Amino acid sequence: MKQAATVTLSPSPGPFWTLVFHFAKRLFAPEDEQQNRGMGLGLGTVLAILASPGAFASIFLMDKYSTLLQWLRHQHFDPYKASAADEYFFIVLSMTITGLIMVLRWNRLFPDRRDFWNLAPLPIPIRNIFLANFAALAGLALLFAVDVNAVSSFLFPLFVALSHDTFAAFFHVATCHVVTVLAASLFSFFGVFALVGLLMLLVPKGLFRPVSVAARMVLVVALLTEFLSNLFLQLFTGRLPGQSGGLVTKLPSYWFLALYERMLGTAKPAMASLGIQALESLAACIVVAVVAYSLCYRRYFLRLPESQETLGGNRHVFRFPERMARLLFRTPFDHACCSFIVKVLTRSEQHVMFFGGYLGIGVVMVAQTALDSANNGTNESLPNTSLLAVPLMIAFFVVSGLRFVFDIPAALDANWVFRMAVNPVARDPRFLARKLMLSATLPWQILVLMPLMVLRFGWLVAMGHTATVIALTVLCVDALLLRFRKIPFTCSTQPDLKQLLVRILVSVFTVLIAVPILAGVEHWMLFEPRRFIGFAAALAIAWSLLRRYRRDMLPADRVLTFEDRPAPQFELLKLA
Repeated sequence: MKQAATVTLSPSPGPFWTLVFHFAKRLFAPEDEQQNRGMGLGLGTVLAILASPGAFASIFLMDKYSTLLQWLRHQHFDPYKASAADEYFFIVLSMTITGLIMVLRWNRLFPDRRDFWNLAPLPIPIRNIFLANFAALAGLALLFAVDVNAVSSFLFPLFVALSHDTFAAFFHVATCHVVTVLAASLFSFFGVFALVGLLMLLVPKGLFRPVSVAARMVLVVALLTEFLSNLFLQLFTGRLPGQSGGLVTKLPSYWFLALYERMLGTAKPAMASLGIQALESLAACIVVAVVAYSLCYRRYFLRLPESQETLGGNRHVFRFPERMARLLFRTPFDHACCSFIVKVLTRSEQHVMFFGGYLGIGVVMVAQTALDSANNGTNESLPNTSLLAVPLMIAFFVVSGLRFVFDIPAALDANWVFRMAVNPVARDPRFLARKLMLSATLPWQILVLMPLMVLRFGWLVAMGHTATVIALTVLCVDALLLRFRKIPFTCSTQPDLKQLLVRILVSVFTVLIAVPILAGVEHWMLFEPRRFIGFAAALAIAWSLLRRYRRDMLPADRVLTFEDRPAPQFELLKLA
């Protein structure tokens, strides 16, 4: 008899591991599968991006630790002691990247309504769903920690141990580095995780989303503040932020630096005690995260059918003043568009987080500029350049942040209402965006900035400074909206995430260069008010050039659009 052929099938993962893979995958899925595919990143892309900063930072340190370059420069230093400042940079980098990933994907730490409707009918206990979700998050936490520090865990110890030229020295430094940066990454992960659980346990249900968004913005600002301050300190001084005492000992990143020095054998008694505190804090974060997560998971999962995906439910957090809206937007269509834009900015969690994160970068830079102004002192009659730069930086980050967030679509399934209600040819697409951006900047410049300047420096300086800030704000708005031809949040195509990040970095470096120059020019003009006439003429020329550029654009580039298609990579001339 012929034996029946047997087919060997590869064993499929069981239900538990299928759930684990599902929860791990959804952490990187786009917020809206149908609308926002352009902003979603796969796991491989995320891991490649996360590994890049540590790799480049390690390569740049080759110049410092190269024994050949030290000999050529006649430099002699102990690489173990010199490595403390660089190790602190890698600790802060690990904590910042892991913390930002957790903050940006905060709403994915718990299941959503789609998970409820798919999983609740299945014969799967809630306990198994909880364990699968927690296993996915814990596995991703370890994966993030390893990926962020993979390259630096090899290159940095190798450079530090070059002078000893032994494998034992390299292994010792590498062990200290790996343990420290992995512990710092896990501390950042479980710290954010514990905060989410505590908020869900303590904050009332109706206030959870507004409070969570506010907490996320505060965390973004705190993480960026520590990272940027440490980055600038490393670039310009190459030393640690402060001495071993004072407020710096309250920073968790400094505790993990103490752990590194304790393991390396170079720590003093005070630093050694801080190293023990780092391990205790990590254990406390893990315990609080697990306990809080387990206590609120079942209650949260069973309440998912009653939840709403918008920020604050049917009530929006902020309202555009009704009288001001009627004054600025005369037609019913403009008034409706204004209401739609304000609701998106206050109720869409994706837009709120993007705008808040971008403003967080601005807050860090404005705070640093304000501190420089306080340290430099101020003349009796004239403000210094740092003080003059503060309102310019605030205005720039507000209007540029709105310009970036206007490109991210919302509720595209309903944009047919705008298509039918407006004539694309007869409508200036910049009208709404321009008025909203000016409404977010001009009121506080007139009602807050000018009175403060009057009280401190008198009417002449206050009027000159306020007029300069307003004129530069209007010019910046017109420049940012030069090629804008959309109703905000209604265009079906959005910029690629990588292009958006490049635009943000360019904007940040632009404000670092342009704002101090403009503040210096304004300070120069305040010594002789007649110089404002020449400045006004320069602004008029710049504004006329923008108008001429806009007028010379092709008609198709000025028409209102709802489908912003990318430019073709190449075009055929078709000369035949």
